[in-house]
Amino acid sequence: MTRSREEPGFWHGPEESVGADPGKLREIRLQDMLVRFAFGAGTSVAAGVTTLAFVARTGGILLAFPAILAASLTLIADEETNADARENARGAVAGSIALTAFAATGAILFGRLAGTVVVVLGAAIWVAVAGGLYLLLWARPASKPPGDGRDRRRGEPVQR
Repeated sequence: MTRSREEPGFWHGPEESVGADPGKLREIRLQDMLVRFAFGAGTSVAAGVTTLAFVARTGGILLAFPAILAASLTLIADEETNADARENARGAVAGSIALTAFAATGAILFGRLAGTVVVVLGAAIWVAVAGGLYLLLWARPASKPPGDGRDRRRGEPVQR
């Protein structure tokens, strides 16, 4: 299956800019929140049981799992579009990579430096990795018309 140039994928996001609409919070149904809560609670319980059965480090790995991601992506795909779910998945991948960098910083530096210093360094590394991935995956260079001379967002000819 070949992908058209305009169709978003992992390395080529949609043309819309990233934003937030606080008004949409009123549209969230209680049932959707309960599903997300259940997935999050289940992951936390699994991490706790794993910690008790093995060692804290093993259980801690499970806490890095985006607990509500599966439920969220399913709900987004059902209620909005697959493209919206894909964008949320891209964001989760970027956030998970940044969180892994934070965890690696802690694993390497705890016991060698003061805890506060390690957390501050880890947070700085998380911001740098997350910001870099955002720029790589979503930030757009100055708008230039595609090869056919049309504005991709509007489908209108570009004025030159």
